[in-house]
Amino acid sequence: MATRLALRIQDRFDALTHSEKKLASLLLDRPDEILTVSATEMARVAGVSKATTARFFRSLGYADFNDVRLQAREERNRTGPVQQVPMPAEAPTGAATVPIHLQVEMANLTHTFEALRSDTVTSAVEQLAEAQRVWIVGLGGDNGLARHARLQLSRIRPGVEMVSENPRLWPEELASAGPSDALVLVALRPWPAAADAALAFARTTRLAAIVVTDPTGAGRARRHGGTPLVCHVSTPGPEASHTTVLSMLTLIATALAAKAGGQAERRRELIDTLREELDASD
Repeated sequence: MATRLALRIQDRFDALTHSEKKLASLLLDRPDEILTVSATEMARVAGVSKATTARFFRSLGYADFNDVRLQAREERNRTGPVQQVPMPAEAPTGAATVPIHLQVEMANLTHTFEALRSDTVTSAVEQLAEAQRVWIVGLGGDNGLARHARLQLSRIRPGVEMVSENPRLWPEELASAGPSDALVLVALRPWPAAADAALAFARTTRLAAIVVTDPTGAGRARRHGGTPLVCHVSTPGPEASHTTVLSMLTLIATALAAKAGGQAERRRELIDTLREELDASD
């Protein structure tokens, strides 16, 4: 379950200043550091001033940094953590090493699935199972992930449509969408501007909206009426990791296949048979 601090940050993220977003991203990506580092050290790692840090926590409704840490400790004691894997604070010099890479991926996976609620997964799977059609959207660098989602879901159920990367083509493509359909949006940071238009369309048309995003986009997804599936994608370097996104998509597809039962199994067998026949005709 997301902490109260994380939920407050997600709800306010779009309204933060550039410096505050740097600190907010650090806290969302490394939620356990609030328990171990000082306010001064946190400001240094985030690259912001101590004054910005103090102002940021006050804007979230806390008296000071100690107030935040006390709340975090109470939540951690109450929920009982799984074994934590810390995210490396800084990028390694030279080429990334295998141990650092493993630590990064384990930290992202731990933070993602420790916070994921089972009822959130159940709700998303029910929406996908009950939809007449499922529309998949991924923009820019997220398009490859969206195509992977489309491939996984189309092996389980019919009526899975890939929406164009070009929003100018959406009117013709989405004209057939209706309130019995569902939309799956993959939108990681930086949040694509057209993602707001896709979610606004879903809300107006009463499509169920499932948003695969990172912690910085979760609040935005909720404000649009979507169900966020939050994936931690942080690394010490400049590029995001997509391991948790692929794992999240696999979890949803596996749960959907289990819900569909024999229908999904028969569809997979049909697809495999058709593939063999088409390969044999070459």
